[in-house]
Amino acid sequence: MRFYSFALVLLLSAASLGAQEGKKRLVFPTSPQPAPEDASAKGPAATIDRFFAFLKEGKLDEAYSDLSKIINIPGRPESAKEFKERTQAAIDNFGPVTGYEVVDSMSVGKALHRQTCVSLNEDSPLRWRFYFYRNGGEWKLIDLRVDDGIVDLFEEVSRARQR
Repeated sequence: MRFYSFALVLLLSAASLGAQEGKKRLVFPTSPQPAPEDASAKGPAATIDRFFAFLKEGKLDEAYSDLSKIINIPGRPESAKEFKERTQAAIDNFGPVTGYEVVDSMSVGKALHRQTCVSLNEDSPLRWRFYFYRNGGEWKLIDLRVDDGIVDLFEEVSRARQR
């Protein structure tokens, strides 16, 4: 009870002080403000979803701008540029991205994760492999591969089912 009384007195004093000066005013937000979204905070699945959403809209620059926040490939600072160029070449050859599907998700321990996706392009699908590494609480993209290895994908799935 004393704490509430003290807080009320403090609040009223601050409000009257602000009114006297005419320039300063205390403003208390009615609801907490959301924290800015961190590219790595929601993990690999959210990152990949945003990436393909941008590609579907034809926004290659934005897709890689968002992805560049978490790319961490040691010894290869030019990697984001190379990835972007390869993606543009793939889109030129296979048509615009109209969607995507996750076809495999694999973790090795708690720090490594691979997500394999198939982009649904206008002319032919592409296989995408995103490799992530978690250091502390942040996921970093450590490799990205895109190819037309759809036949290989069927072979991998077939072998996995036989185990």
